[in-house]
Amino acid sequence: MGKFVLVGGGNIGRGDTLYETKEIDEEIVKMTGKENPNFLFIGLASSFSDSYYDIVKVIYKNLGCTPVYLKKKNILNNPDIVKNKIENADIIYFGGGDTIKLVENLKEYNMVELIEKAINKGTILVGVSAGAIMMCKEGYSDSYKLRGESDSYDFVPGLGFLDISFCPHYEEESDRKTDLIEDLKNEKREVYSLPNNTALKIIDDDYEVIKSDQSKEAYKVSLNENNLNEKIITKGIIK
Repeated sequence: MGKFVLVGGGNIGRGDTLYETKEIDEEIVKMTGKENPNFLFIGLASSFSDSYYDIVKVIYKNLGCTPVYLKKKNILNNPDIVKNKIENADIIYFGGGDTIKLVENLKEYNMVELIEKAINKGTILVGVSAGAIMMCKEGYSDSYKLRGESDSYDFVPGLGFLDISFCPHYEEESDRKTDLIEDLKNEKREVYSLPNNTALKIIDDDYEVIKSDQSKEAYKVSLNENNLNEKIITKGIIK
């Protein structure tokens, strides 16, 4: 199946906010088994990808990586650069933002096949929020809200590298959690639901939850006869 890290969210230190995902980032680098891994940032889900990369670059450089960035102008104008950077990456990191935008861009710019080849050779794919949803068959997203097309969350399709449903930012008393529970009524979906500062580390079919905040729990969420079933998960088999 491959190696993936799906991050539920958390601040990476932009602006005056604290850096919240330290343990997750450390584990991502450790997964490579290399002292100086090649780290590639792809920010196609966001309109502020330059500033996003500036922060991520510092974090991963401090963890021993050699960071590079695929800018949109490179993607549009030089497919050889795109191919080279993806082929050489030990870690490919997809930032958060608009899931629909990210999926559409990856398809439009003919990057999906290159990413699939990277997965098959053992490159670690990391996705934060929208980036995590993109790797799954579907996820519970705010894309329609960001686009002004709806005032609620909804499931949107990903690229299906993982055959699961995923919900990021699954926080107590949050609108996303409330809407998800409502939308699961009369459905048979099971949704891997992660709050900020937690991640699913997946190697082939095996998963393990990584936490930067030990007070948080990760869940597999479903409804049984409209009764909420929140199963706390720590490790197991993806299914």
